[in-house]
Amino acid sequence: MDSRQYWNKKIIDWENSINQDQRTSLIESLAGKFRKPLLVRKDICLELLKKVGKGKTVLELGCGSGFFAFKALKEVNPKKIIGIDISRNAISRAKKIKKDLGIGKEAEFIEGDTSSMNIPAADVTVGLGFLDYLTAEEIINLMKRLKSKHIIFTFSEKKASFYRYLHILYLISQHCPKHYYYTKEEMARFIKTRYKNVRIISGRKLMFGCVIHNVGD
Repeated sequence: MDSRQYWNKKIIDWENSINQDQRTSLIESLAGKFRKPLLVRKDICLELLKKVGKGKTVLELGCGSGFFAFKALKEVNPKKIIGIDISRNAISRAKKIKKDLGIGKEAEFIEGDTSSMNIPAADVTVGLGFLDYLTAEEIINLMKRLKSKHIIFTFSEKKASFYRYLHILYLISQHCPKHYYYTKEEMARFIKTRYKNVRIISGRKLMFGCVIHNVGD
């Protein structure tokens, strides 16, 4: 199973697990109880975006069904937000939600693989969990191809952690085709091939998650 097939099958169930009131499978319902750090991660990224995204064009890589994008439209008030995801099911759902909310040209959702497509220009590029599925070479290549002044990304830190080991078992059980963990030093080195002054946010509430950004430059 390749990444496109995996996410077409997985994304809706995974997203529903974040909202425990939505119907989801047993495994995702159980996994969802350990995903509070993802909500913390989202809030941190949103606060960073508020500093640089107002009136700007924002690009979100791995946007899923647009839940972060829709929240950013409401709270950040960007000029436009563009979401890209490899999953057709996620993009279809995002477009339906957009229509239901009566949102116009200020939001655009594109099905695509960023490894091979032309990445749209934007003032800020955001990716929550996106880098977790890229090799070091792919991350470095992505940074070189971005057309943004500011970046806000999250990644899974490679460190000894009960929750990270639990996460590894979950990925194996779900036959995830690829997923990577990186140390802070490794990720900073990858990003700095293009963006020099980056900062990393981590802490207990994020478990083994981190946010890396250059907001403030």
